Order: sequence, then C-alpha cells, then structure tokens
Amino acid sequence: MCERQTFSIDFIVRKCKADKRRADIFARVTVDGEIAEISTKNQIDYNNWDNKKEIVKGKSIEIATINEHIRDVRYRLTEKHRELERQAELITAMSVKQAYLGVQKKIKGRKLLELTEYYEKIWKDKIEFKNYDTTIDYIKRFVKSHFEVEDIYLSQVDLQFATDLEHYIRNNPLKAHDPCKGNGLGKHLQRFKRILNWATEEIKWIAINPCAKYKCAIKKAKRKKLKIEELIAIERHVFVNPKLAYVRDLFIFSCYTGLAFADVMALCPADFERLKNGVILCTIYRTKSDELCAIPFLKRAIEIMLKYNDFKTPNHDKIFPHITNQEVNRCLKIIADMCEVYTPLTFHVARHTFAKVIALKNGIPLETVQIMLGHTKITTTQIYADVDEEKVLNDMEGMDEKIEKRKELAMARA
Repeated sequence: MCERQTFSIDFIVRKCKADKRRADIFARVTVDGEIAEISTKNQIDYNNWDNKKEIVKGKSIEIATINEHIRDVRYRLTEKHRELERQAELITAMSVKQAYLGVQKKIKGRKLLELTEYYEKIWKDKIEFKNYDTTIDYIKRFVKSHFEVEDIYLSQVDLQFATDLEHYIRNNPLKAHDPCKGNGLGKHLQRFKRILNWATEEIKWIAINPCAKYKCAIKKAKRKKLKIEELIAIERHVFVNPKLAYVRDLFIFSCYTGLAFADVMALCPADFERLKNGVILCTIYRTKSDELCAIPFLKRAIEIMLKYNDFKTPNHDKIFPHITNQEVNRCLKIIADMCEVYTPLTFHVARHTFAKVIALKNGIPLETVQIMLGHTKITTTQIYADVDEEKVLNDMEGMDEKIEKRKELAMARA
C-alpha cells in the first residue's frame, strides 16, 4: 500500500543583513519533510509581516501588489506540483522548485547507487563479481567526492559524468602503489556502461543509456600462452615445497583441460562420466557464464586428478583442496623463476595454453575448442586462433615440392 506524500507551501521572512528593520519574503516548499526555498524578490518592513496569515499587513497599493504576488506564487507552485503528479515524475521539494523556476529536468525516482546495489543483488551469484565490486567501489567514491552526496539521480548521469569518472579513476587509485590505467581503466568504464545498459534494456529504470556513446579505449591484448618447451619444463621440475607442487599440478591440469580456476575448484566426481570406449568425459557448467563445457579428459589430466581424489568419496565432494586464486598466482611467479619460464604466469595462461598449444595446434577444430572452453560465442574462441611464426612455418613446409609437382603436371598436360 502506497503512503500519500505530504506537500505544503509556506511563506516566511528573513531580516536583511544590511538593515535589520527590513525583511525578504521566501516561499518554503516542503515535501515529505524535505525543504526548498524560493525568494519572491520582495522586501518589506519586518514589523509589517503577518506570520499567521502569511501576508503583509497594510492597505497601500504597494502592499496589495506584494500580497497578490504571494497568492500568485502559491498558486503556481501548487500547479507545478500537480503537473509533476500527472506526469508521474519524481516529486521532491527541489523538483517542485526547479519546475517553478523553469529548469526542471525529467527525474525518475531511481538513483545511481540504488541501481548498482540492485545489480549486485541480481548478478553476484550468477557471474564472477570481483571486478564489478571494484568498479562499483570507484563509482561510490567518485559520487561522494564529485557531488558531495551519498547518491545521485540517474538523470544526472551523462557523458560528462563518464568523462569525470574516468579522470577520477585514473588519478585516484584504490591502491596508491597500483594506479589504474590502460585496459584496466577501460574495463571499469565498460562495466559501468554494462550496468546502465541493464537498467535500460532489462529493468527499464531509464529510457536510454546516457553513456552509450562514451568510448572506452581498450587495446587488443595478445593472449599469453606457454611454449611447449616451457610446459615441459614446469611439468618435469621437482618441487620440494608441497604448496608449490600442488599449484604446479593445478596449473598443468588446466593446461590439459582448459578449465578456469573457479571451475577447477568446483570440480566434483558428479561432473564425470565414463563412456563405453573408456574415455572420461567432464561435463560442467562454467561458474562465470553458466555455459556447458564438455571435455574428454586427456591422460595427463586424469593422472593429476586421481592423485588428489580416488573417486571413492561422495559425488559432490570437491576433487581438489581449496586454495585462493591470489595464492595460486603468487606461487606461479615463484614457479616461473624456478623453471626459467619467461612467459608471465597467471592461472589463466593455462587456459590459453590448452586452447592454442594443446588443442588448435594439434588439429582440433575451432568449433570443438569453443565447446570445451564453454564460450557462448565462437568469436571469443577465435581470439586464441591467432597466427604465429610457428604456424606460418608449418603451413609453408613442403611448399616447394608441392609447387614443383603442380608444374610437372601442367607440363605433362601441355
């Protein structure tokens, strides 16, 4: 049940600073306890003000004109309030004042941080939300710093807002030692635009995305992957430290399966089935996109998996002991140094290595790799299919012989 909104108009006077015997008249608009004041541009003798009737005492033509103006202001404010009601606009003391002054913006009843909180509520359990948390934190800090309020209306968001937000993130990093620039900055603005798109297209909080045309400069990054020699070096290295040995196993497991870190940690016996031909098939829905991955496991991946779970445990027990992604990536830096691997190692490099070095370079079709990686679009998988020097050499191998044979055949037909 909706509560009826309170609305009132009162006229008050304030003594002039220069002359305490004189006073200025103000119209005070109150909506649900929120107050906005408007100067009537009238000045009177302070003692002539009737506080109860809210008019000026006296019968002179000047006083009659002022009282008529007061009645006119009251009427016009009331009409503006009714007009906002008819148009189903957000009604606040400030919106009534703006409407009266002729500077009213179309303001809907939703606010920016209200939107980010709702977006978090709906999407936090559906997608990997860590980066969105950081983006939303930047938005909150920017609003408080730039507008000096806790929240703003969505109607106040425009292209200048996006420009100022980018400048703020660039110059006010969350970590002083880790400035946010380049693609990281662009990704924050992309996520901000994605939230506004959701507000526009899905939940209809705003009619159009005011920042849709804002350009986020993202440089195409070349996907880092291991060379086959680097993969062998990490596989064969003997680690005395149990944690480093475990992280190495997780990394190599991903190199042979293409599974992302969150999916490796979520694996349980229920995700597998043994086919008639002896192949072990993993079918798991990706944590990030909820898209199905179907991966026939290679022998090396099975060996690592059986090292940590004999499949005699309950179906929904996790196969690999829990460890954080941050801890894994810290260990991978140490592993890279110990194995003299010069490719910067993060866990996601293993997924790229599977796609390019294990699958595509061994003749697995792009469409099959798409299914194994759990990509919703094949264009995402095509990123891994870049042509490098090794592929050029392989494709050109034997080309001289092929050309000579074609020449011989042409000569024979002549």
